[in-house]
Amino acid sequence: MAETVTNRGKFRFFTAFLAANDVRMGAILGTAVGVNDPDLNTVADLDAVAGVSILAERLTLAGETVGEDDVNNRAFYDANNTAFTPVAATTVQGVFIYDEGGGTDASRDLIAVYTTGFPQPLDGGLNINIADLIRGT
Repeated sequence: MAETVTNRGKFRFFTAFLAANDVRMGAILGTAVGVNDPDLNTVADLDAVAGVSILAERLTLAGETVGEDDVNNRAFYDANNTAFTPVAATTVQGVFIYDEGGGTDASRDLIAVYTTGFPQPLDGGLNINIADLIRGT
């Protein structure tokens, strides 16, 4: 026996989620150790990981779209690239995507954490290419 979420089902879930939520991005400072724990539920949970701190700047994602990719059997979320403001002598260990709707970090749901391609210096700013960042596979 097997269970399958269809590509259309993934697409519909992503589409409904975007329609109902204010999706944003933040940056992780300090360490990336422990940040990829799938049991972290909120931005406050992420911030509570030993050695982690969160950059005060949070970016609203724009140009959000959802696509269905039948060739690779997935759906994906995409948005315009984002840019964090330069901060001297600061290194970003990763980025996270969350739902702003809760109003405080304790009630802002954590959606995804990305540490591949990091650490990156923030001295000259940091541009994040969001293409296919979240994939339902």
